[in-house]
Amino acid sequence: MGNLRKICVAVSLFALWGSPTYPNSPLSHTFAGCVGRFSAELEHAWLMSKPETSDLEAQRLTFLSLLDATLTQEHARKTLTYRIEVKMAHASLLTLATFGQDAHRARKAKNAALRHITTCQNLLLDG
Repeated sequence: MGNLRKICVAVSLFALWGSPTYPNSPLSHTFAGCVGRFSAELEHAWLMSKPETSDLEAQRLTFLSLLDATLTQEHARKTLTYRIEVKMAHASLLTLATFGQDAHRARKAKNAALRHITTCQNLLLDG
């Protein structure tokens, strides 16, 4: 039932927008970024043997569904490129935060990654 509620919210947001999505539309752009960030978080959690992998996977799948609902086929390639770029940037933050030798830079990277993923989580009803 939780996924149905999330999809209903996405459809409502899309209906309120009232126009088709384009590669730089706020909805598809935001959802693609969140898919990329959750993909990086999920891979990092797997590598670090963190217990929250199932929660991260569920959130990633939710954003993937939202992205699929707002994306047109003609813009799929550009959106995939953006997703990959965001994933790599987020993975770099997580790597620096975990393995960085400079404590100040590592802390800044950790805070930035947390801020980005929290922004995505706040878009979901169950956060």
